[in-house]
Amino acid sequence: MQKIEDISEKNIKFDTEDIILYLKNSNKSIPTKYLYDDTGSKLFEQICNTEEYYLTRTEKQILNKYSSEISKISNFEEVFELGSGSSKKTKILILEGLKKLTKLTYSSLDISEKALEMSSRQLKNISPFLRVKLFKGDFINDIIKLKPNQKPKLYLFLGSTLGNFNNQLAVKFLNNVSNIMQKNDYFLLGVDKIKNHKIITSAYNDKKGITKKFNKNILSVLNKKFKLNFDKNNFDHFAEFNKKKSQIEMYLEAVTDHKINFPNQETIKINNGDKILTEISRKFSDNTLEVLFKKSELKVIRNFSDNKKYFSLYLLKSMKYS
Repeated sequence: MQKIEDISEKNIKFDTEDIILYLKNSNKSIPTKYLYDDTGSKLFEQICNTEEYYLTRTEKQILNKYSSEISKISNFEEVFELGSGSSKKTKILILEGLKKLTKLTYSSLDISEKALEMSSRQLKNISPFLRVKLFKGDFINDIIKLKPNQKPKLYLFLGSTLGNFNNQLAVKFLNNVSNIMQKNDYFLLGVDKIKNHKIITSAYNDKKGITKKFNKNILSVLNKKFKLNFDKNNFDHFAEFNKKKSQIEMYLEAVTDHKINFPNQETIKINNGDKILTEISRKFSDNTLEVLFKKSELKVIRNFSDNKKYFSLYLLKSMKYS
């Protein structure tokens, strides 16, 4: 089994207090990171293959079309994925890199060990010249603990995961990436663009109900981690597009009155109709991204898009070296 270096923070007490505060707030929410345990990661992979979820297949099309150009510009010797995403997409870039290299390193940072192990299994047999390095941790905060080497790296943050962050968190994350980048490093960022709202909303309400299972799984995660008593049957999945904020908002809506008991602490009442926000997925315009990159000290080298302009891959460098 591939070795995984654990660089994650472990502060359960803070997390428990955090959850209580989020649920007591009038605008109830649960941190999105709890969606992605091992089961959640597997369910998300299934979502990526649904008819409605255009993001994954569109991004893959862009990579297939432009991987050669991305490789030529970045001249990478290491692919470093932030969040262990679909290996099918990552494989495109790795194979492109191996066309001109005798050795290539694939590194990944993810909070889910299962996701890391799965991507490692899928990638390590590509070539005997591919070295795999895995790190367990939160890619927002723990990324600054990494000790970069001098190899030219291509950092990856695909799947429009950036859309799950509010503006403040997005700037923090992008700044952290910019700060760890060396002179010859590049950053490839996938983002979902603003388009017809019906197309966007359908992507988060698939007919097979996989997104519903994915959303409700967050309750199982909290039950296991904090010894709570959430019942999935007390909630329904609900996702809508917020036009003002240009973002999908995914909720768990209570269908009955009930109480959540925290061991040795307190009880929180959930009323019928209460909505708990579990995830946002922002959709970006070019102007919004321009401002975001400027705040994060990142410079756009190239923007690769599909014909419909549904999705974009931005190749970026740290302004420290531009």
